[in-house]
Amino acid sequence: MSAEDGSPDIKEAFLVHKSGCLITYANHKGEQNQDFDIVAGMLTAIQSFVKDTFGAGQWSLKRLEFEDRNLLIELGEHIYLAVIYEGKADVKIQSKVERTVDIVQEKFWEQCGNWTGDMDEWQGASDIVKSLFLPEEESGLADDRKRCELCGSFVEDPELTACQICGYDLSMFG
Repeated sequence: MSAEDGSPDIKEAFLVHKSGCLITYANHKGEQNQDFDIVAGMLTAIQSFVKDTFGAGQWSLKRLEFEDRNLLIELGEHIYLAVIYEGKADVKIQSKVERTVDIVQEKFWEQCGNWTGDMDEWQGASDIVKSLFLPEEESGLADDRKRCELCGSFVEDPELTACQICGYDLSMFG
């Protein structure tokens, strides 16, 4: 079931290094009773398959739908975050997942690019991922960046008058 307000309800989250190693796993119940390294490896294998099949560097799997559950994958430079949720995707869930990847990459930038394989280097990453399950106002993941209403891209520079991606007139923002 989706959240009472009709928004997507995140059930599970996997933070995975580009090597395929699971950095952290979290779920909405707070349980850690299974070995999710296999799932992380499978997600990485699927990403590799998509890149190999459709062209290196040009394609990546972003979403999968299966019955009443959906998978959203947000790629960072050296990590990715896979989120399983119920309900219909919206801009809020996409933004929340993107922002989580951004926060992990900002806080763990050295580990992302030069990871030695030591899991202790990722202390604190679990708390960031677990914040996905909190209401937005409590999570610290609220994203106050402007988003282009036409293409959905983030508008980082408040001085811009047009979206750098699609050219949409940003003065139309309310």
